[in-house]
Amino acid sequence: MRKKKKDLELEEYKEMDEDIKEIEEELNSDYVEEEPKSNKNQKIIRVLNIVFIALIVIMCMITVDVVAVARYNSGPFFAIKLKTYKDGGSKVYYGFGYKVIKYNQIQGRRDKQIGLWTMPYNTEALNVSDLDLAIEFTEDASKTYKRYYKKFVRVSSSLQKINTKDKTINLGYVDEDDKYTLDIVCEMADGKVPSDLEVNKEITVIGTISNFKLKTEKDANKLYIKNCFAEQ
Repeated sequence: MRKKKKDLELEEYKEMDEDIKEIEEELNSDYVEEEPKSNKNQKIIRVLNIVFIALIVIMCMITVDVVAVARYNSGPFFAIKLKTYKDGGSKVYYGFGYKVIKYNQIQGRRDKQIGLWTMPYNTEALNVSDLDLAIEFTEDASKTYKRYYKKFVRVSSSLQKINTKDKTINLGYVDEDDKYTLDIVCEMADGKVPSDLEVNKEITVIGTISNFKLKTEKDANKLYIKNCFAEQ
């Protein structure tokens, strides 16, 4: 009887050992299955973080170049030069979704433009009369300035003053009642004022509109044009 009892106890222990082993195997199998999922999630998070950081860096680069070119006329710093024109050295740069053209014609356009990759190379000046400018700025200075700011223009008017020290010339429309008078200050390209210019004679200038000052009690509306070339 005792022997039978011991045999039964041994069998129970064996069964318990087998149950414990089965439980351990199940636990181990569950752990092995969950571990790859955890690693996979971590890899996805790492990739998403890298993509997010890359997007932030790209946006910062674009912002720096847009502000530098559009506001301060410098740069670009993060775009690659891919083309140079045989017009005096105009260069085209490409960045992440944007394009910069640095015009450098021998006698023509000398400004910078930033836009999308589809922005065309354009050296044709916008023809506008001094009278039209005078009227538009008098009627709505803010709207007119936004319309012409950074535009490459050709203006014909009467030469009023030559300032060899500042390398500028003044032209513009003069109204008898002083209501529509517009003073146009042209900063000459390369700091050179042609020596053959004559005051009170018709003159044509090309350049890029850069600034505007609203009239005061002493001064008329004043429009500034940079990188000018003049013919008389």
